[in-house]
Amino acid sequence: MKIAIIAAMKEELAPFRQQFAATVVWQKGKTVIEKVNDRLYLVESGIGKVNAAATATWLCEQVQPDFIINTGTIGSFRSEFALGDVVYTDRFVYSDVDATGFNYAFGQVPQMPADYPVAPELIAKLSTIFAEAGIPAHHGTIATSDSFMSDTKSIAAIRKAIPTITASDMESCALAQVASFYDIPIVNVRGISDHVGDSAPDTFDETVDFASNQAFQAVNALLENLR
Repeated sequence: MKIAIIAAMKEELAPFRQQFAATVVWQKGKTVIEKVNDRLYLVESGIGKVNAAATATWLCEQVQPDFIINTGTIGSFRSEFALGDVVYTDRFVYSDVDATGFNYAFGQVPQMPADYPVAPELIAKLSTIFAEAGIPAHHGTIATSDSFMSDTKSIAAIRKAIPTITASDMESCALAQVASFYDIPIVNVRGISDHVGDSAPDTFDETVDFASNQAFQAVNALLENLR
């Protein structure tokens, strides 16, 4: 199985780069694709949906992975989840797409699926792996937006539109949308760096390394299982 691990920022990939010796095989714009061996690649995408989608396309064309793991940091919509806890999604959806005037679901890009669900058996597998590894982890809906979740009015609107939302990132649904074109399974495993709200940016700055390392521990447990 050929696995690609994608994170948006160098801080989020740092624990992986410390663990694995890798060689750059592709670099364009913000995208850096590094080869660890024939079965494992590390990918830095850059922040946001456009960088994520471009990276996913280059990755699927150049590397043709069998499985994609999106990782890094995430903002939690659940105040009871601790900083550093791991969140993994049951479905990928956008929180800044609204074509409801044309009878599409909120978050649905016109002429595309309403969301990109993760197979139940894969969710169950992740749950078992993290529990056996003693990693505090939660699953629920992760939504993607090009906005960092610090504006309270926007947060309230998203909570109303997506009642099941657990956390928010800036890349994963774009990755999932492209991965669906190539029929490649993808999961999202991230560490909580902040709770959404006006203090989120300061908390993120203080916690990014810790949350990234927590996500690394979870992904590493998944890799051990896949091996």
